[in-house]
Amino acid sequence: MNQQAHVHGPDCNHDHDHHDHQHGHVHGPNCGHAHQEPVRNALKDVGRNDPCPCGSDKKFKKCHGA
Repeated sequence: MNQQAHVHGPDCNHDHDHHDHQHGHVHGPNCGHAHQEPVRNALKDVGRNDPCPCGSDKKFKKCHGA
């Protein structure tokens, strides 16, 4: 079976709820779906010697930075 990703464009009239995840839905600029913010890495600004953000009172390098 040869399935291709369905790309929604300005002339898209498909039922999005039906087609989203079954056929490899690709969101286009005029898709109409709500824009989701990308997931940010909470550990990005933690230095190795800073307290671990998990609250263990250990240094990051001895806790989650290992």
